[in-house]
Amino acid sequence: MTEYQPPRGTRDFLPEEMGRRQYIIDTVRRVFESFGFEPIDTPAFESWELLSRKGSGGEAVRDEIYYFKDKSDRELGLRFDLTVPLARVAACNPQMKLPFKRYQAGKVWRYDRPQAGRMREFVQMDVDTVGSDTMDADAECIAVAFEALKLLGFRNFEVRLNSRKVLNGLTEFVGVPSNLSKATFRVLDKIEKVSVEETVKELKRIGVETGTVTKLMKMIGTRGRPAATLARIAKQMKGVPAAEEGLRELGEIEALSKAYGFDRNLVIDFSLVRGLDYYTGPIFEISVKAGKNMGSVSGGGRYDSLIGLYGGKQVPATGISLGIERIYEIMKTEGMFRDAGKSCSVFVISVNDGVRKQALQIARRLRAKGICAETDVMGRDLRKQMDYANKKGACCAVIVGPKEVKAKKYTLRDMKTGKESRLTLNSIIRKMR
Repeated sequence: MTEYQPPRGTRDFLPEEMGRRQYIIDTVRRVFESFGFEPIDTPAFESWELLSRKGSGGEAVRDEIYYFKDKSDRELGLRFDLTVPLARVAACNPQMKLPFKRYQAGKVWRYDRPQAGRMREFVQMDVDTVGSDTMDADAECIAVAFEALKLLGFRNFEVRLNSRKVLNGLTEFVGVPSNLSKATFRVLDKIEKVSVEETVKELKRIGVETGTVTKLMKMIGTRGRPAATLARIAKQMKGVPAAEEGLRELGEIEALSKAYGFDRNLVIDFSLVRGLDYYTGPIFEISVKAGKNMGSVSGGGRYDSLIGLYGGKQVPATGISLGIERIYEIMKTEGMFRDAGKSCSVFVISVNDGVRKQALQIARRLRAKGICAETDVMGRDLRKQMDYANKKGACCAVIVGPKEVKAKKYTLRDMKTGKESRLTLNSIIRKMR
């Protein structure tokens, strides 16, 4: 075995795995497009100034960015998500028609500790709506992710909903000093990865007083069905403008969730923070309940100040991202793929060299009709070609021999059942399509 392996936190994907991953990506893409989102692409690397700017990802993410200089000594970094590049695109194109509804699939990089479902190089698929300040856009983004997960075969999952405005009001309500609010959010964002005791200890370490910590932990422990939970918190934080505005917006999303059909999956959870600094309003995450707990598979929120931060007009925006690595790992563990990712391909077998050209022509005709067709490139005999077709998982084999060429009828073999029939090429094409 060679000593050269993929860098830590990255992976190679061989055909079987890549076929399954491509199945996920293609399925999600179809859902994105069905809602009217259009594709864009952006560079894998951006200027370091853009990626590290204050108010963007935040200190925790800045430490995880892959940083380098090019040969002209320019400071650059690999993108850590797909939202910041989108904000730059929007800032650079003020003439774009609003709302601008985009989707993107691509690799992103973070120098983090590799673990199941979280590598240093991973694929995200995002939808974002630029230009709308209504909660209709936020609810639609949640609905897109919800429908994509359903189409992939997930049934038991939870949509958690909160708001940065509510969190701002909440910290004000319990007495967290304003200069400690961002640090407080960063601590709370890790609460699912560490114990409550460690969270309390860290809050005190950054300077939040003991009494305030107690009140804060009680408030963020609030969780439940939307209508009752929002009503209860609204009474408690009446007179706190930021919280009241945030709660009203969450109520609007909850009302829209019924029309979109994800109302039964919706939970208000005030412990949800999402660590990126650019969030300004509703935030949301979707977690799948499966045997292998890997945390959220989708998350996002509203970021109304990010485009303006990069020199554009202040334009409202919201979006959601699906983590392909975690979705793949859960589907693999739960046995959700079955034949997903495998197309019905045909292997065209030439009995001898004398009919090889005819076999190539038949394969070409099949491809022209949208049927995947493969031929032998190793000069193997009939038995070895058949063995290879089995190993490749071909659903059918078309056997081309001198008799078949003369009669213009070819043997079509079902590779699963072994059943054979003699058909014209046009009949084979009709049967395969």
